Amino acid sequence: MSQSLVYGIDVGTTKIVVMAGRVDSRRGWVEVLAVGEAPTRGLRRGVVVDRELAADSIAEALDACGVQGGPVSVGIAGSHISSFNTEVTLLNRTKNLEITDRFVKKLENEARQVHLDEDERVIHVVPRGYVLDDSEGVKQPVGLAARKVTMRAHVVSGAVSSIQNLLYTVEDCGVEVSRVVLEPLASAEACLLETDREDGVALLDIGGGTTDIAAFKKGSLAHTSVIPLGGMAFSSDLAYGLKVPFDAAEELKIRYGNVISDSVDSVAAVKLEDRHYNASFISQILEYRAHEVLEYARDSLDEARLLNMLPGGVVLTGGGSLLEGMTGLAEEVIGMHARTAIPRRVKGDIRPVQKPQYATAVGLLYFSAKNSDLTPKGKGERATSFGSIVSAVKSWFRGL
Repeated sequence: MSQSLVYGIDVGTTKIVVMAGRVDSRRGWVEVLAVGEAPTRGLRRGVVVDRELAADSIAEALDACGVQGGPVSVGIAGSHISSFNTEVTLLNRTKNLEITDRFVKKLENEARQVHLDEDERVIHVVPRGYVLDDSEGVKQPVGLAARKVTMRAHVVSGAVSSIQNLLYTVEDCGVEVSRVVLEPLASAEACLLETDREDGVALLDIGGGTTDIAAFKKGSLAHTSVIPLGGMAFSSDLAYGLKVPFDAAEELKIRYGNVISDSVDSVAAVKLEDRHYNASFISQILEYRAHEVLEYARDSLDEARLLNMLPGGVVLTGGGSLLEGMTGLAEEVIGMHARTAIPRRVKGDIRPVQKPQYATAVGLLYFSAKNSDLTPKGKGERATSFGSIVSAVKSWFRGL
């Protein structure tokens, strides 16, 4: 049975979530064995701003989960992440024209040869498909024959310093980082089925500090983006508008949050402790910010030429997706069918993880298993390009 014990760390803006689990990659399920959480300190929008404070938060979550050491997968996001689509073509000069793993690696390395800012490096090269001579739509070219091979790929880059700071902060806690995964890809792994990807769908993960987008078309990753706004912006707006502390605003948002102000009675009141607040005013504040976030998402999909090209519509996840009316507002603003998703195929006694706010952490467990070197690989199988960049990051700094 193809099972292995894996760990994932979702280093979010509002909380750190650590999960330990066992994944059966053949059956396609994850059993969550333990979960640890801690409030985030020392990070802002996915970027470490105080290494000691951030390490303390991560260590607290690791202790709560019971992780004593061993390799972990870490999710990465933040405003420093950028991405684009590209294609590269190479001639296959072997006598029998068979495409090998080595040749595919050459294509991926060629895709990495892009001009980036001095502090940027390529994190992922994710193949979207291949063209073998004139044959389109090839997903796995290894073992096939062709003279001219074109790889269409999605390339994700990030700031070297931000990645280094996150990796070193996690390793300060006594664990080994085995791989880094772009957070929207992890969330998609947890919430989307292969049929969703084939249909064409955009996943919006509304987290604490950012909203992450991963769009799929014809089964392949077509677009990723990070919007520097999330649930904390909603709470900050409420705190400013109501003139209350941030913690009180957060509580009001969680208890009474609604982003469709027309559906709220204009004279209705809600209570927190010994004070009453106008429910309609709260909803108006939240609706304004939600509208802005969804407009950014719509514009991002439009720039990628994917707007109205995804029959599967928009899938919302993350803690911000829990606000009442969010799916309806998403349909209105983006113009596509919308629904909320939770992590799928989760087994075990820890059922509370089947909530949108745990999508990234559950997805990291799946990625850990999919790319584990402990899992035997059959002929023609190869590790995906979602894999570890840890050794690459360390080599970057030797070269700077």
